[in-house]
Amino acid sequence: MKKTLIIANGRVATIFLQTIMDKYFSNDYYVVILKDMCFIPEKVPSSFEFHQFDYTSAFRMEQVMSDDIDNIFLVLEESNEIIATYELLRTLSKKTRIVLSLEQENLSKSMQNDSNLVVLSLEQIMANKFIERLPHIPLIPRSFGLGQGEIMQVAIPSGSIFAYRHIGSIEQSKWRIVGIYRRGELLLSTHHLVIQPSDSLLIAGNPKVLNDVYMRIKSDIGQFPAPFGRDIFLYVDMSLSNEHRIYNDIQDALFLHANLKNNKLFIHILNPSNFAFLEMIKASESKNVQIRVDYSNASFREKIAKDSQKRFGLVIINQDIFASSKNRKVLYDLSIPVLKTGWEHIEACKQSFVVLSENMGNTENVASVVFDVSKQLQTHIDVYDYDTDASYHNEIVQRYEELSRIFECQMHTIQTDEKNPILYLQDSFIPYLCFVPFERNISRTKFFSFFSTDVHKIASMNNKNPQIFIPLSQGKQKG
Repeated sequence: MKKTLIIANGRVATIFLQTIMDKYFSNDYYVVILKDMCFIPEKVPSSFEFHQFDYTSAFRMEQVMSDDIDNIFLVLEESNEIIATYELLRTLSKKTRIVLSLEQENLSKSMQNDSNLVVLSLEQIMANKFIERLPHIPLIPRSFGLGQGEIMQVAIPSGSIFAYRHIGSIEQSKWRIVGIYRRGELLLSTHHLVIQPSDSLLIAGNPKVLNDVYMRIKSDIGQFPAPFGRDIFLYVDMSLSNEHRIYNDIQDALFLHANLKNNKLFIHILNPSNFAFLEMIKASESKNVQIRVDYSNASFREKIAKDSQKRFGLVIINQDIFASSKNRKVLYDLSIPVLKTGWEHIEACKQSFVVLSENMGNTENVASVVFDVSKQLQTHIDVYDYDTDASYHNEIVQRYEELSRIFECQMHTIQTDEKNPILYLQDSFIPYLCFVPFERNISRTKFFSFFSTDVHKIASMNNKNPQIFIPLSQGKQKG
């Protein structure tokens, strides 16, 4: 019969032993070694065997150790005693699993190389417990599974974009909604189960993807640029753009700053040349609008790479900066929303525009941002569904219609097999704010866009309308 050896001393050991004897006495056979018999209760379960002696004594320990013991727990208080007992046990058994509590700096070299040793850090355990009780932090079970965040419990706030949606309407790639905790009951996931505010979702999947999902769940309706970040960054380059274009870019940035729920607007002036114009720009500075002039002659790529340690909510640039494929690539790699200004002023845009395509079913971030921004700017939404064979994207349209009800935004669907969206935008007199999924193709050399069949890649060449390029979720970028 396999046995578990427990070497115990101190207050933690007392609670540990009492809990086992109260709840888990029938789970295994336990051999317990103590220095002080006062830890032994009056009534001892038959599955427990107690010994009293100095556990650092090799002679005494040899009498207890046997091949039946396959787990050893050192529940001791003194680090020197833990290390000495561990070293003794390893002379008696090289491969038995040992569990102990010790801080990293106290680990010996032999401990660090021991694949059969499990080390618990009290400081890390306490830190995790404090973290779990912070508001807006997902609960991650650490005592089973990988303990790396592959399982989460996330509460649904009343304004979440997940509220009032069927589980089947939420795309789940590399993650799954396992169930819903509602009023003390676990409801296993079904396609038609509707998520309610105050529910807690039990989700499982790739830890990195789950963290992205958690941020989306917690992003309330009308909170953009959250969850990407809280600040807006405008970059203009005086060596590339004329004063008129730069002035319009600043006006667009100030309008968004006034109407979106961001904290601050940072205006970065690269390669300054006209200092009279620069002084006029600085007149826009305020507590929440900061203007920073870069006199180092740094390129846009160098500047944004340096700033990338900050958490961008939205980056605004004009077509002069966007025209460079190297600039587009660095923006794509940063995986942040990017607004490219256009000839139309954003303030004049009373309608939003998004084009559906075959891969739009894989771009759930796009729909959320479209409705979030449109709600804050109070624009109506035109969803353009173009297909030469009239094979329209009805499932995606239904998802957009569902979001329009959740966000309370007016939406109009245009389904056509005649006029592609690029020609439609060129011929339209409506000042549209366009939304485009930021796919990898867009970051590549622009010359080939003329020969591309990718609607979004061609759309990125549109300089008439302001465009928001939205990063896709992890693992969903189109090659």
